[in-house]
Amino acid sequence: MNGRVKRVFANLAEEVDAILLINDAEPNIDQSFFYVTGLESGLFEGCFVILWPDGSLDLFSSKLEETSARSVFEGVRIFDKAADRERMLRESLKGVKRLGLNGAAITLRSLREIKKAVPEIEEVDVWKALERARLVKDDDEIARIREACKIASDVAEEIPDFLTTGMTEYEAAAEIAYRMQKKGATSPSFDPNASFGANSAEPHHVPTNRKLSRGDCALFDFGAKYRRYCSDITRTFFSGKPNEDLEEMYSIVLEAQKAAIRMMRAGVKAKDIDVCARSIIDATRFRGRFIHSIGHAIGLSVHDGGRIAAEESFALEENMILTVEPGIYVPGIGGIRIEDDVRITASGCELLTTAPKEMMVI
Repeated sequence: MNGRVKRVFANLAEEVDAILLINDAEPNIDQSFFYVTGLESGLFEGCFVILWPDGSLDLFSSKLEETSARSVFEGVRIFDKAADRERMLRESLKGVKRLGLNGAAITLRSLREIKKAVPEIEEVDVWKALERARLVKDDDEIARIREACKIASDVAEEIPDFLTTGMTEYEAAAEIAYRMQKKGATSPSFDPNASFGANSAEPHHVPTNRKLSRGDCALFDFGAKYRRYCSDITRTFFSGKPNEDLEEMYSIVLEAQKAAIRMMRAGVKAKDIDVCARSIIDATRFRGRFIHSIGHAIGLSVHDGGRIAAEESFALEENMILTVEPGIYVPGIGGIRIEDDVRITASGCELLTTAPKEMMVI
């Protein structure tokens, strides 16, 4: 992981002597810990890693995670009790004056433990350097995300085969999760969203016992996690012929998504992609009904840092992997969203999620 550590330091806005990534208890686990270590197995609660400017790192693991840690690192240092952990922190950071910390992930409890171990140290928030480093994927990361996308795409293609009237949102979400893991996913990237009828107007709907009826739209937002890396896909179907509003909404969203994807290549500013899709939707009678950004980065996390949004001026770079997900949401009627994952290239982008997305009536 030497290259990843160097990439983090290369993105720093100000110099530090070392960077400390420290985990608390689940769910307060820093995904950047796994980015720099490459560890695939284990939870690593309470464990930490110190990164050095030369690209090296020191891993400190609890006895609970020793087997997982030694599967990757021979020189890992093992602690048993809290006192051992504090001593290792103090000894390992001796001579460090400016210490980088991930302000986006560290807990107050962990920060207090660091201050107790090394009270004279100056903390520097390096979350932005970590985010920027993780935005551009290396070959191993791309391979894992590509497999995660394949699993999710394969399941998306199967939805018309198992979706039937009378099925509840609970059942549909469970079927999606089951099929992804059966195809090799470590787990879902997040709890699958199955939204029927008017429920689909809520972008982050949590499945209920609502049953699918004829005339409903059925929105599915889900992703597979493969060897810690995520995919994220949304497809919307219709149970029977949709009403004119829903059919028009689908056509507009699909047009907006295709236009945004055509724009995506290295050098294009993120905000311009959002403007492209939003202008298509806002030119219709559904103006203002696209209520979120056009997309976000994916990787170790589903929302892996940068967003493609109107206020984001950064330029896309080769091997960034991003979602493209315009939507229209009308309370009481329903919502339409179409989402794909793409890898940025010099001349365009590679579509990683491949399930059909033309309007489909089941």
